[in-house]
Amino acid sequence: MKTLAFETSGLLGSVALLETVNGKLVSTIERETPADQRTARSLLPTTHELLKESGWRPADIELVAVSTGPGSFTGLRIGVVAAKTFAYAVGAKLVGVHTLAAMAEPLAERPSRVWSILDAQRQELFAASFDPARSIIDQAEPSTDVTPIDVWLPRLATGDQVIGPPLAKLAQSLPAGVSVADQRLWNPTAAAVARLGIALFQRGGEISPLELVPDYFRKSAAEEKAEAALGL
Repeated sequence: MKTLAFETSGLLGSVALLETVNGKLVSTIERETPADQRTARSLLPTTHELLKESGWRPADIELVAVSTGPGSFTGLRIGVVAAKTFAYAVGAKLVGVHTLAAMAEPLAERPSRVWSILDAQRQELFAASFDPARSIIDQAEPSTDVTPIDVWLPRLATGDQVIGPPLAKLAQSLPAGVSVADQRLWNPTAAAVARLGIALFQRGGEISPLELVPDYFRKSAAEEKAEAALGL
């Protein structure tokens, strides 16, 4: 199966092409897309560059996977629009992937609990934990909290490992016995989105382009401000 994946939830996004044969990964090509250079329109030329590099045609893509949140409102919209547009244009299947699950995917073999975290602004985090006794695919829709940092930190236990960009500021604040994932893994990647997307698709996780939407897990600052002004 030839899969295209988009990951645009944060400052450092990426596009990836993966090929699997009989369920085994045989090739991966990935390219980063910095946020200041990223629009739904600009992702498609990057995609075509990767297709050319791999020797594939757009019509060869059988599955499109995209991270759907949480993350940057603008970034998520860009990725979802690009994924829906491409899938619809070539007739590929489409799956949405939880961003925090994609972040945990590279640590799937770890024997202890993993926490994926993203900055939710206002001294808050998007946070989800993953039980080592269950596969990541079995936890592909994790319970996701929007929690103040000072409330989240006491929830960590000895042996836990944390992954995510907020560690740049929080690593020194973690309780004793809690470890930090390799910094090279902190940002979610399109390759991880693709691997998890393939597994979800094999479990019947396909979604219509008309139904796929970003999941922000919170209202925008503008929405919250408007509701406050109305006394809601």
